[in-house]
Amino acid sequence: MFRPKLSARMNLTRKLAAVLAADVVNYSGQMKSDEAGTLTALRFLRRDIFEPLVREHRGNIIKRMGDGWLVEFASVSDAVRCAFDIQTAALRQSVLQLRIGVHLGDIAFEDDDLFGDGVNLAARLQTLAEPGTVLISDVVQRSIDERLSEVFRTAGDRKLKNVKAPVSVFQWAPPEAPPPRVAPQSHSQSLLIGVLPFDSLSSDPDQEFFADGITEEIITTLSKLPNLLVVARNSTFVYKGRSVDIKQVGLEQGLDLVLEGSVRKNRDRVRITAQLIDAKTGMHLWADRFDRLIEDVFEVQDEIALRIATELQVELLEGEMARFRGSGTKNLEAWSSQLKAIESCRKVTKGSFGEARRHAERAIALDPTYSAPLCTLGFICTVEARHGFSEDREAALAQARECARRALEIDSYNPEAHAVDGFADAIDGNLDDAITKFDRALALNPNHADVAARLSLTLAFNGQTADAIRVAQQAITLNPHYPGWYAGVLGFAKRLDGKYEEAIEAFKEYSEMVEGFGHLDLAIVYTEMGEIEAARQAAQTILKFRPGFRISTWKKTQLYSSKRRLELDCDCLRKAGLPD
Repeated sequence: MFRPKLSARMNLTRKLAAVLAADVVNYSGQMKSDEAGTLTALRFLRRDIFEPLVREHRGNIIKRMGDGWLVEFASVSDAVRCAFDIQTAALRQSVLQLRIGVHLGDIAFEDDDLFGDGVNLAARLQTLAEPGTVLISDVVQRSIDERLSEVFRTAGDRKLKNVKAPVSVFQWAPPEAPPPRVAPQSHSQSLLIGVLPFDSLSSDPDQEFFADGITEEIITTLSKLPNLLVVARNSTFVYKGRSVDIKQVGLEQGLDLVLEGSVRKNRDRVRITAQLIDAKTGMHLWADRFDRLIEDVFEVQDEIALRIATELQVELLEGEMARFRGSGTKNLEAWSSQLKAIESCRKVTKGSFGEARRHAERAIALDPTYSAPLCTLGFICTVEARHGFSEDREAALAQARECARRALEIDSYNPEAHAVDGFADAIDGNLDDAITKFDRALALNPNHADVAARLSLTLAFNGQTADAIRVAQQAITLNPHYPGWYAGVLGFAKRLDGKYEEAIEAFKEYSEMVEGFGHLDLAIVYTEMGEIEAARQAAQTILKFRPGFRISTWKKTQLYSSKRRLELDCDCLRKAGLPD
């Protein structure tokens, strides 16, 4: 696969052009399984589809890479229409699938080398595109006419390698393909809402933490309303501290509605303002102010949710209201400790999880009827059991299940409790039971991207790779600013499904987002592809970050239902040069 880099060379021939980058999906894997058939299909794709359509749309092929192409166009519209026509024809006539990216930018030539922003970003977009689709940058989307731009749907902001700022991207897919943002089937008519971080009207850092906590609690409460999909925290907190255009936020996140507000805390009182805005028109649907005593602050979250539900004419029965009234706390210290526990869980180390445990246990001690920290502590126990942070694995799993049981006694609709119980089953080797419990959690809260990612991991370990890929993609689209481990989960499912090139891209993204991670899977997949030198380089990186790594220790953390699959992975790691 061609991965261009920017060059600082002088005396280059430069020009502004629209660049189309195309690449065959999983070419190496298909060559491995059927070399003759794949070469025949590639020749047909090149001779009868790709190159004739490029000529028809006045494009110029500036680089061929075996299974990929770079094409320049003087017209952005020509580049986009060519991409449509190529994908449409390939889907109908070829057994091979393509990914296509298009960007408008500077390109430069020197002898046989090709450089520049236009080439670099087009290639990056191509690697991010789903099979059979076209992914374009915001620059291209703004440069094409309105009729063309209407066939694209926003796919969020993406962090691209060697590019400082996130790039807004837009996707075209054939009519039968799923949209960039995947909603659960039973909620296909749901509205999508994003909650922006509520502004703290104080320079006191403690009050800013308080405002962030209010925002997170409102997201949690709203996610339990029927007929409403809520974008995950990671995706809206990127706007924290920024002055934003609501219509632009709606476009970037694919939103129907945006909730924004502010928090002012003064001694024993708090004032919360909230505004619900139509993301497409920028019009306010309603705005309100809530003045309360500090001890009543949690009731405001439900009031805001009720107001939104009323404005959207969502029918709420008493039983459904009880779903999100029963699991909170009126103890501010307990609430604060719970938020600190969640924050400490974001880094998977023994030290950070020890700190998370202390915060969660304090929250439980302060309010034993508060179900959220019980779920957090249960999750901590599962991670400690899987990664060997606990000296007694069985005791950690038993505590996780007890936390889930107690949380469900307090709040029988708590999806996180079912997910904790499910992950404990997965770590204990009961993958089928785990999948059932994850499904139950997602039925209660289809917006829970983290649960979807954990379900994907479990499905992959259970050999259900197609479902694992679908669920991982759903998690990513529910949370466009997803944490790095989501990319690792998607790559893991694609590796086990034999989609090696796509898996490599996912693992490289994981390693870029979280230092030190993703390299182990790269060592395995490169070995499976026969690229031993690349596997050994990945192995050296593993030992750099984890000097005490041993295959025998790593093996205990894996949850495969197939012992043969686990042994194959271990054998790949040995071939890559890692110690037993």
